[in-house]
Amino acid sequence: MSTAVIDKLCAERDEARSAAVAIAESDDFTPDDKTYVELRSRATDLDARIASLADLLEAQRESDNLDGRLAKAAQARQARADEPSRGIQTRESWGEAFIRSDEFKGYRGRGTSGMFAIDDVETRALPTGMAELIAAGLTPTKYSVDLTPPQAPTPLLDNITTIGVSGNAVEYVSWAKVAGGAAKVAEKAAKPSAEWAPTVTSDTLDNWAVYTQLTRQLMEDFSAVRSYIDGELRRDIVRAEEADAVSVLAAASATIPDVNVSGDLLASIRTGIGTVQEAGYTPTAVLLNPADWAVMDVAIMGDTLNGPRINQTFWGLTPIPSSAQAEGTAIVGDFRAAVHHYVRSQINLYVTDSHGDTFLSNVFTLLAERRGLTAVVRPQALVEAKTA
Repeated sequence: MSTAVIDKLCAERDEARSAAVAIAESDDFTPDDKTYVELRSRATDLDARIASLADLLEAQRESDNLDGRLAKAAQARQARADEPSRGIQTRESWGEAFIRSDEFKGYRGRGTSGMFAIDDVETRALPTGMAELIAAGLTPTKYSVDLTPPQAPTPLLDNITTIGVSGNAVEYVSWAKVAGGAAKVAEKAAKPSAEWAPTVTSDTLDNWAVYTQLTRQLMEDFSAVRSYIDGELRRDIVRAEEADAVSVLAAASATIPDVNVSGDLLASIRTGIGTVQEAGYTPTAVLLNPADWAVMDVAIMGDTLNGPRINQTFWGLTPIPSSAQAEGTAIVGDFRAAVHHYVRSQINLYVTDSHGDTFLSNVFTLLAERRGLTAVVRPQALVEAKTA
């Protein structure tokens, strides 16, 4: 009966509101029109009445639902108590219980209905250990640990000049003064001249490459493996380029001037700084063997109050450690001016399934490659410090 009343009130409200809208749309409408004001007020009153009645009905429905659940729970308890005596072990499904519920019977096809609660739910304890979980077919959540190695250290490449080139051939030109120079000149006297001559060196880029192979299934199912392998291939290329740059410096030692302070590498490095400065360059770094670096750190710890630091510098120079540098020697200088690293592009990655018979085997070949060249272009900006 209450639902019918609400429907009647909604119809009256809609009728009053439609009449008010029609008046408001007329050409001679005024907001003070008596009929318009009455219709609008009636529609507002009906809205309030409908809302109040709906709230009362909802509260009554929730109370009825609660009373019904309490009664059904009591009946269910009594039924379970009576079952052993009757020898009956039947169980109603959740769907059957819902169809018989007051919530289902009272639902009008629109709006909301009360919540249906199942009072008699069968539960059982969870397994007590990992073995029981696995035996039941449950796999515990796995925690993945990222073991991707850090970016390959390239202390030498980080301290020299990298230049991008557009071809495979490289010509680097070194200009040196061969005659003359600036001098103090008297008034009206002829000015001195200076002459420079170029030294042109031609070379071609080296090709650095490495490849590996992965199955198609591995790449499809574990994309992280592909990313890991890509990073490892890049790391291999960079490490090879770093080692080559050190060997290029070692090969150029014949053109690099020497300084020698017997038995004291730290003093030889300081003397080398002065030699580089005299040549017109600003020394920035020192390439030395890690064992020599350790010996000098220990010596500094014994001779100073502060001791060495992990970012220790020697005479303001950035240490570049390399086990390829002979112990007892170090190269001091303006590395950015003296050494250039020419690269054709970034490290390129290629993937193919058409390498040999790998297409039939569902195997992909991953190739990393870059063309580059490290060259000592200004040996006069470097000095090799020695102790013997």
